Amino acid sequence: MSIDVLFELQHEIRRLFIAGSGMAAGDLRLQKMLPQLQKLGESVPIFNRMAQAVSQVLEAEVSSSAGKLLELGTLLNSVLYTQGKTETKEELFPVDGAEATLVSPIPYRKLQPLIEALTQKGQGRMEQLRLGHEENLFQDFRVISAAVTALDDSYAEIPDFLHRKVLPSLGQAALPALKQQFRQDGGKGDARRLELIHPLLPEPEALDWLLQAATKGSTDVRSTAIERLGDYPEQEEFILDQADDKKKEIRKAALFTLSRLGTEQAIARLYKALNSKDQDIAIEPVQLCRANDLTLRVIHHANTMLEQIVQRINVAESAQMLMADIRSLYGKRVPEVVNLLETLLSTADFIVPETEVVQEAAADLLLQLDLPEADHFAVKLHEAYNRNFIGYSLRAAIKILPPEDVYDRFYPDFKDKKQPAAKELLRVMYDVTPSLHAQVFDQMNAPIRTQWDPRWVHLFVKLDEEELVCRFAGEPDPKITDYLVKKCEERPNFNANKTTLILAVLFKQNYAKAPALLMDILEKPGNKQFYYLDRLQLTLLSLLPKSYAERLSKFAEGLSYQGMKSQLLDIAETVAAKPEQANHLETDEKGQGLWGWIRSKMS
Repeated sequence: MSIDVLFELQHEIRRLFIAGSGMAAGDLRLQKMLPQLQKLGESVPIFNRMAQAVSQVLEAEVSSSAGKLLELGTLLNSVLYTQGKTETKEELFPVDGAEATLVSPIPYRKLQPLIEALTQKGQGRMEQLRLGHEENLFQDFRVISAAVTALDDSYAEIPDFLHRKVLPSLGQAALPALKQQFRQDGGKGDARRLELIHPLLPEPEALDWLLQAATKGSTDVRSTAIERLGDYPEQEEFILDQADDKKKEIRKAALFTLSRLGTEQAIARLYKALNSKDQDIAIEPVQLCRANDLTLRVIHHANTMLEQIVQRINVAESAQMLMADIRSLYGKRVPEVVNLLETLLSTADFIVPETEVVQEAAADLLLQLDLPEADHFAVKLHEAYNRNFIGYSLRAAIKILPPEDVYDRFYPDFKDKKQPAAKELLRVMYDVTPSLHAQVFDQMNAPIRTQWDPRWVHLFVKLDEEELVCRFAGEPDPKITDYLVKKCEERPNFNANKTTLILAVLFKQNYAKAPALLMDILEKPGNKQFYYLDRLQLTLLSLLPKSYAERLSKFAEGLSYQGMKSQLLDIAETVAAKPEQANHLETDEKGQGLWGWIRSKMS
């Protein structure tokens, strides 16, 4: 029996229940359905009875229409209830995880937003997941299946959060769902599931899972399984076989696993990969391998490549191999590496155009080692090879030499800022000192350096390096102040970032005319179109002494943008409320200096 017509009839009856039974008589929609019911009634009696009931509703008087409509509705619902089915054609099987120990008194209406975030798309889902984790909602067994399914989510941050933080905290309670949803031929989501399943399984079942996944799984699943096999040294032969697999991803995973084992065979295979077509995927595993024998092998090979370069034998190819050796030595803080780098950078025949990139890598590694002997050697490179390594030398000197020695050694090379050496030194100075913006907004309470020689700031004034002057400005100095004031007067724009930072330095130096200079710049013609002021600009205005409150208020009244006007008037009221003794610049608050004070005003 087709019951579609009955569902359609049910919809129309509900409509009439809402509209009122008085509307049922002569209803056009019911009239259209009546012939179909009568035709079905020729073969099925119940449809004939239904057609009769519909006719009675259509012909009923207003006084009896409610009863007739109710009779039709009761008859229809009775028929529909008898047509429901509870059985399924699918195969029945036990539900995994039915004995989960996780219980929760949390009502489902509170879990629903979390489950929707796990199962649907849209914005704000990550925030919902973090909130659910903080409130321990994932500890409810009703959430586990959705959380495991979300390991396949296309938004990378969600599966990573579930994989690293949420599901490991559930322990054995998550195992049934993880096993049920795991597919060996799956993608990254299944690789994550395997990684979560492995520590929850007892031995030898855990190893069996890894071996099956490593041999029969997809590329993602195999890679994860092979990496996990690093916990089983007895599987070394299997891992060595995987290092020769046709797929690059599998070979890479095997090399990472061998780097953990660090056995003689593992070292030999890593060394072989470093000098083969797999060089690019072998560098990081070699870096991670702690076996000193492998480090010595790489150093020996690097020396061999150096000899070939000196002898002009396949220079380009030798330089490429040497570059891989140097990159693979990052993180290996041992004297042998320092000796290799000193040998490289002390060999004049190595300092040739073909090896320029390798030279830079060697000098960079020298500093990365952060060893005293390496830094001392880097300082000696100051004048070597036409000052090609002067930037590295300056970085090393800053770490190990007294401030005055650093200045005495390098300031002559700054004199002509158009020279390559001076350009490189200036670049380093910008790199090793935090910007004023960082000092204020990143809450860097420490000074730029424990001590800088005070002569630096005067040198930067001569070089007209405005940003560096601001970074190195310390105690009040008339020459520095005059320079900064001149820069402000050249660029009297309160919306210019450099201008506000210079004003902050002048306040920091307790420059008496800093408030007047600020107001002069603010009142320049054309500065009436303020729509937004950042935190530093607002803070500078709040630092004005009480005597400037009226002037600031007058300026605010002239603004065209009402929101900005109200904001500045509020600041003016705050300034006017300052005590009389605050009518001067405050340079210290609890010993933090003005930078700390500015940050405290911003909070």
